[in-house]
Amino acid sequence: MTRSHRIILILTVGAFITLMSIFVTGFISLRLANWGLSRITEDEPTTVAEVGRSIAGYDVPAHYQGEYAMQVADFSLVAYRNTNQAGHIYLIQFPEAIEVDPGALAQQLHEMADTNSWTELVVVYHIPCSIRGQETTLVISEGFNHDRQRYRSASAVFAGNEGQALVNISGPADSWDQAMVDTFVQSLH
Repeated sequence: MTRSHRIILILTVGAFITLMSIFVTGFISLRLANWGLSRITEDEPTTVAEVGRSIAGYDVPAHYQGEYAMQVADFSLVAYRNTNQAGHIYLIQFPEAIEVDPGALAQQLHEMADTNSWTELVVVYHIPCSIRGQETTLVISEGFNHDRQRYRSASAVFAGNEGQALVNISGPADSWDQAMVDTFVQSLH
């Protein structure tokens, strides 16, 4: 074996070992990230209910079941999904130290929609309402999801148990149930 062949062999083996090290490190990192996310995301019905109660009291509408809940650094999130059709209810609570500006939040949600799965999101109308004795506005928006299906969304900011909170209800526009939305929003206590 000539000296050039040895150098090429050493470089090839070195590159292979480096690539394998990167692969193993990446694999371990992904497994740890997945483990960490599974530790903060809970899908047990009791945990979803507990996190939900930490935000506010409410009555879950028929055909909705707990999907997941998270509590991280004084942020709380609970999600319910419609078991009959597409649709979700989200409750998010922010830490007490964070003051949520409903207008700025709506703008951020609109910007997220422009770069995410919703497109052409527009505000359809505003509905004045009261949540937990506080006057607020339920903002009804429409857009298209990633499948180009028209979706509708209702959002409002309110005072949660431990900070400002946001309620968001979304579902297909052609089967939008405003009465269910109104009943759920009124049930927040």
